[in-house]
Amino acid sequence: MEKIKKVLTLLNTLLIIGIIIYLFSTCKDKTDVYKEIRTQRLSVVGPDGHLYIAISNPEKQALATQNGEVLNPDITNRDLPGLIFFNRVGDEVGGIYYDGAEDEGYAGITFDQQKNDQILAIMKDEYKDGNEWKRWYGMFLRERSDSVRVEELFKKFKEETKELSEPEQREAYLEFKAFLDAEINTYRMFLGREEDKDVGLFLYDSKGRERIKLFVNAKDQARLMVVDSAGITHDVFNMLIP
Repeated sequence: MEKIKKVLTLLNTLLIIGIIIYLFSTCKDKTDVYKEIRTQRLSVVGPDGHLYIAISNPEKQALATQNGEVLNPDITNRDLPGLIFFNRVGDEVGGIYYDGAEDEGYAGITFDQQKNDQILAIMKDEYKDGNEWKRWYGMFLRERSDSVRVEELFKKFKEETKELSEPEQREAYLEFKAFLDAEINTYRMFLGREEDKDVGLFLYDSKGRERIKLFVNAKDQARLMVVDSAGITHDVFNMLIP
């Protein structure tokens, strides 16, 4: 009987040791390397499921959110492939996008103002106009209101103009956009290449009016121009580059 007890004790000890070794081997951190992962969307989330990064095709792209709530789904539908970032409180804060076809291509990296839309962006846009390619690309700075959101204004604009004819809607939209660019989300700086092939630095005032242009044009002419408050352009110097 004493021998049997000793054998059982030994077997139990060996079994416990085996279980411990198994648990350690299965719980050990592993890094799996995959040659390819095919998915329509990859979401990087926290332990609680909170979304931080979405990498997606156009159809599954994440929408703009604030405090975790989607902002106007009918307006913010992106239809763009890319990578979107979200902060800890559920605000979409910018991302990287790209797309194109045979006769157009565009891409950008955007950085959003707190509780608002983009204020800093690096963008590229090109499209074919007949047999000629039109292109602009560079860095933009905007200034946005802290108290007004463009999405809310756009929603109100759509409601107010829904009964207008198509030409009237187009005219109303141009007036609405001019108001936004002057009062709500004004351009303050562009550094890059414009469609007319001017390459340089372009500065705007608080109303989005161009005030200083330092650039080299398509004819290799170096220009420095200042626009006064009345809209009159003063050519500070005009130096031909050989």
